[in-house]
Amino acid sequence: MNIIQRLKEGANRATEKAQGTLEVSKLNSQIADIEREMGIHYREMGKVFYEGYRIGDMSKAEKEMVDLCKSCDLLQEEIDELRTRIAELKNERLCKCGYVATLDANFCPSCGRKLADDGVKPSEPVKPVGFAFDEEAIFGSKAQDEPSYREEPEEREYSGQQEAAAAVEQDYDYEFPMREAWDDLDLTDENDPEAERERRQAEELERERERQLELDRRIRYWKENSGDGDTGAREEGPRDTVKCQICRADLPKGSKWCPRCGAEQI
Repeated sequence: MNIIQRLKEGANRATEKAQGTLEVSKLNSQIADIEREMGIHYREMGKVFYEGYRIGDMSKAEKEMVDLCKSCDLLQEEIDELRTRIAELKNERLCKCGYVATLDANFCPSCGRKLADDGVKPSEPVKPVGFAFDEEAIFGSKAQDEPSYREEPEEREYSGQQEAAAAVEQDYDYEFPMREAWDDLDLTDENDPEAERERRQAEELERERERQLELDRRIRYWKENSGDGDTGAREEGPRDTVKCQICRADLPKGSKWCPRCGAEQI
């Protein structure tokens, strides 16, 4: 059963990893679409500015450019939300300057800004609701309402006999011939339905594992051919680290600020 459980956990982890990779790819595609839309707004602003410059009147051009800038601000907010979502999926933290730091970093290694704590505040305990009426006055006293029970002598005698018989039966050790032979006898049936069910479950989990491996292979092949494979490999590869000059914590090489204590690295 331990092997089956490990196979099941491995299949679940592979499924979660594949789903996370697909979701990150989907979010990156949405960011690319929004950036293309912002590029259209940039061209419109340049066109409006040139037309106003040519006619010598920038009042109309200024109004149109302000509207386009507000639209770009909304699109930039959407991009920031998507990038924050990607950082959460990768167990990372996104700084306002755009640098992606590790999850346990308190300060941005690039600009030294203190990273905001996005932890969920614990909910306040619910206070018990007090009742404005007296339960005893409405429902009556418990001692008065509870029915009384009187044990008859015959019932006491019968109960005593049952307890004595149970004690004798507990002290008696049942023995029968060939007891050891029965204990050593293996009664396992090859056609046991439980064993057959476990075997089928193991085969099903093995097929699920092979399917997940094939899915991972296809995702890896797609990433390599889409041009993002090299970038992802560079990001996931081991980075050179140096020691902080103040707290001696490990931080990526080239960091200007310590992500742990916030000290500037000279």
